[in-house]
Amino acid sequence: MKIDKNGLNPVAIERLNASIQRDIESGVNIGASIIVARGGEIAHAQQFGVAAPDRSSKADDRYLMMSLSKSFTAALVLMAIDEGRFALNTKVVDLLPEFGALGKQNITIHMLLTHTGGTYAGLAPLPGMSLADIGNLEKLTAALCAQPVAFTPGSRCHYNSFGGICLLGQILVLTDPKKRSFAKIAREDLFEPLGMTDMHFGNSENDPRRVPVSFGDRYTGPSNAGVVAVLTAPMNGELCEVPAGNAFGTTMDVYRFTQLIRGRGTANGHRLISPALFDYAAKNHTGTMLNDAWDFECVARQIPPMVANFSLLGGYARGEGHSITAMGYSASNRAVCAVGGGSTMWMFDPERDLSFVFLSAGLVEGLAHLERLSRLSDLALAACD
Repeated sequence: MKIDKNGLNPVAIERLNASIQRDIESGVNIGASIIVARGGEIAHAQQFGVAAPDRSSKADDRYLMMSLSKSFTAALVLMAIDEGRFALNTKVVDLLPEFGALGKQNITIHMLLTHTGGTYAGLAPLPGMSLADIGNLEKLTAALCAQPVAFTPGSRCHYNSFGGICLLGQILVLTDPKKRSFAKIAREDLFEPLGMTDMHFGNSENDPRRVPVSFGDRYTGPSNAGVVAVLTAPMNGELCEVPAGNAFGTTMDVYRFTQLIRGRGTANGHRLISPALFDYAAKNHTGTMLNDAWDFECVARQIPPMVANFSLLGGYARGEGHSITAMGYSASNRAVCAVGGGSTMWMFDPERDLSFVFLSAGLVEGLAHLERLSRLSDLALAACD
């Protein structure tokens, strides 16, 4: 088979394209945008389907990153650790005294990054909060401080959609020597240095390049409007800040972030994270622990429990063993990724020097999204010589 100049097989790349197109034709989602890069050079970039019913997908579409946003916040946390503002084992209560109640006094920065702290993990608004209040970082922090611990910190691993990473976002604000908002910290300290020119926490609902949240052809219609409203209400607005989920940006923005991962903390001429801390953060920090947030769906599907494999990079480490991951079964054990619920992912495999970015229009619920990402990542990896 012919190999292109980036060491990618064009026939294998077409298989990746075809798999994405089949998903669109079968109504799994309505559109997508991808980048495949090798050796720090983009080898393949393509858009599929539509971003909205009346709009074809384009390279400059701005997607809601969902929980892929956690990787940006995690990078900022690592930068703050390198600056000496706090450490991985610093207790949250030492930075946020009001947090130290109802069993939460021993929760550390490391626990928040690895979803082992036992903080409130629900998607529903906390008592006294509206959906829109989730985007008010100060209000959300106050509500989280008032909640009891869900389990003994460090004893379990339970994926936390909002609480843990949002607390880290507020800690970044409280320890920022420049006294900036979270969104401004992210823009000035991370997005601008990396050239992520279209990435921002929060976005105008009137942005013509915004990809609206939808559920694809299988879930269209008025009956789904309420579900979409619940998902998007906390994310909407230019001043809305959800460090765990409401970054908006393009495929190119996410690709530029993967180059920070590729460079072990350095990209675009900027050293943002020390190589020593990056290498430590890229490991599996939850050992053999299971991610019990998926227990119900694993039982329903009659599949093995989900191994957690959380890194400190706001996502996952491939690690060892035969278990489903968004990076695919064939990724090397040093591969890392971040996933956004139902729609987004970046992956980097250092052994193959491969970056893969996938953003989609149309959510896929639960483990079905993870299974899709695993399939697509394996197809991308299969293109490597």
